[in-house]
Amino acid sequence: MNCNPIPEREDWFITDRKPTICPRCGKKEVRPSMFGMPSPEVWESGKWHIAGCMPDFPEHRTWGCRNCDAAFWKDTKHNLGRLHGVVHRDKEGKLRLGYPESMPQ
Repeated sequence: MNCNPIPEREDWFITDRKPTICPRCGKKEVRPSMFGMPSPEVWESGKWHIAGCMPDFPEHRTWGCRNCDAAFWKDTKHNLGRLHGVVHRDKEGKLRLGYPESMPQ
């Protein structure tokens, strides 16, 4: 598994799959992340990392650690482009954030 820190933040990581153990705190608390107000069932289930009401900028995290709040993004062109602040024009000429889908990885 490749799990690399993002240079700007010690608690942000880009990874090719969900980590079993958080590289920051060493706990087995990495879960799929969601933001917004969870239902009581979701809150109590322990199956989700609850990120709160404000999504991460510029792209909401894929997974999060329930113990230390470390953020993990799946290593995709879309996520890398958004995290790097890349802007491109789509086929209609609109500005979009992230690498274009037609670009080889």
